[in-house]
Amino acid sequence: MDNIGKIAIIFSFIGIFTLYGILLLVDPPLVSLDDVAHHKGAEIRTTGFIREFRITEAGNVVMAITGGKARTELPLFVRTGSGPGPGLLNLSYGDKIEVEGRVGTFRGDIQLVVSEDTIRRVSPKQESNITFISQIAVDPGRYDGRKIRVVGYIDDRFTRSFFLRSSEIGGHRMRVVLRDKDMSIAISELQEGARIIVEGFFSYEPMNLRYELNLISFEEAR
Repeated sequence: MDNIGKIAIIFSFIGIFTLYGILLLVDPPLVSLDDVAHHKGAEIRTTGFIREFRITEAGNVVMAITGGKARTELPLFVRTGSGPGPGLLNLSYGDKIEVEGRVGTFRGDIQLVVSEDTIRRVSPKQESNITFISQIAVDPGRYDGRKIRVVGYIDDRFTRSFFLRSSEIGGHRMRVVLRDKDMSIAISELQEGARIIVEGFFSYEPMNLRYELNLISFEEAR
């Protein structure tokens, strides 16, 4: 092989490796939530507002975001390994985030499989953070004695209390204690399974791992 041929081969390899390096540096395309289903198997980026957050028995996180013109809802499966880190635990209901991952399916439904380090909040940190029950369950002592706002689904109502569960399909539960009769009447008018945001003072008893919220007010979640 003459020198010209060798030089041509060398430049060919340089071109291939340069192209590969460029591809690694290029971000996946930004796709509207309405169009994610058309990109099955592809790596994409998308944005949306956090609507759900729960932690699986394996320590992974299942989230849901909504957005787009059609208010599409997209489940996110977040591989966390040993459990969610501070970045995930500091997210709030209603935060706008950008995520990057591969579009796949789970039980026939479209989902985005992502890693924790590809989730980025793009909206300003909210002053009145709304917490998920699954986040509280990771470290309830962190919230002891604080006034907090929590989103969840009404479950098992009683005369002066009810339970709030973390998602429509179950998950963690938190007992909510009602302060007065008027609140009892107002809560009784809501259907079980209704999604609400409650505000109150959180108390935690580490000896028996019991925690509950003394209700101040509530509102239906959008």
